[in-house]
Amino acid sequence: MFKHLLLSLASLLLLVPVSQAAPAGNLRILHIMSFNSPYRWTDGQLEGFKAGLGSDVKTEYQVFQLDTKRQSSKEEMERNAQRAMKIIADWKPDLVYTSDDDAVQLVTAHYVNKSLPFVFSGVNKSAEDHGIKGATNITGVLEREHILESIHLVQAIKPGIRRIQILSDSAAYWPQVIGRVRSIAREHQEFSLVGVDQPVAYADFQRLVLENPNKADAYMILGNFNFKDAKGMDVPYPNLQRWLAEHSKLPDLSFWDDRMLHGTLAGVTVSAFEQGMAAGKLARAILVDKRKPASLPIAPTTKGVPVISLARAKQLGLIPPSTQLLSSTVVTSYIWDK
Repeated sequence: MFKHLLLSLASLLLLVPVSQAAPAGNLRILHIMSFNSPYRWTDGQLEGFKAGLGSDVKTEYQVFQLDTKRQSSKEEMERNAQRAMKIIADWKPDLVYTSDDDAVQLVTAHYVNKSLPFVFSGVNKSAEDHGIKGATNITGVLEREHILESIHLVQAIKPGIRRIQILSDSAAYWPQVIGRVRSIAREHQEFSLVGVDQPVAYADFQRLVLENPNKADAYMILGNFNFKDAKGMDVPYPNLQRWLAEHSKLPDLSFWDDRMLHGTLAGVTVSAFEQGMAAGKLARAILVDKRKPASLPIAPTTKGVPVISLARAKQLGLIPPSTQLLSSTVVTSYIWDK
């Protein structure tokens, strides 16, 4: 289904020198996912974490899914967070690895300055926003979107795009991302942000896409999970993505490769594997090299991977330049056509 072209990933900011042999006994690592599995973003981070920790480290993993995209009410999230913290109390892991903002907010933040080390990845909010800045036992990897690079990519595919409209669900971490987009729009003349809409109802999302009230040239799609149908249930994101691909006449962009698999035109994506690998290297520094978490800086990964959906381009009547195709991962068909 995919044509994976040669790509080189830049060295991570968070490389940590390894000088000691791995411990002889099994280490217990609890991985608390914000979302669910199978899901490329979530699973890719765990795969990268294991690679970063190293195969020489004998490790017993337990995985807990907070599943906040499908169990998104306050009561459900708090109940699942309590379940995760009970596992910590009963299983007594050597380290807890949390992925994405919800797990940090719901679990990690309860353990500030405790003895148990925590490492996170995929986090959009700042450490200060999460209340963990300066914690002696917490470090991790921030997720920062390749905003301008993604806009340049869709502009190369369709010259003349300038007016960008953000469409997103209303999850708590999107205001930080939207703020970064606004900041870049103020600093660069290549595009303008003509609107930000975060409807709750799926019907309102559909209406905005079809009516395009702000006369946008392209949509930037952020959150695609928590839109409610007529019965108040969350619309599964593959359903939303398919509807968007089949009904929207505008190019769209996003920052995660799973979106291009589900019909988004293009984006320079944050690598889930790279996020996880950087977190795994931090965990190795803590567990093997006996470094203090506070001595390991919280920072983002930096290398983006350009991804283009050729299926979506064809549907929109666009022909991506060969220079872009040769430097990108190309998705040749929609996932629902498999």
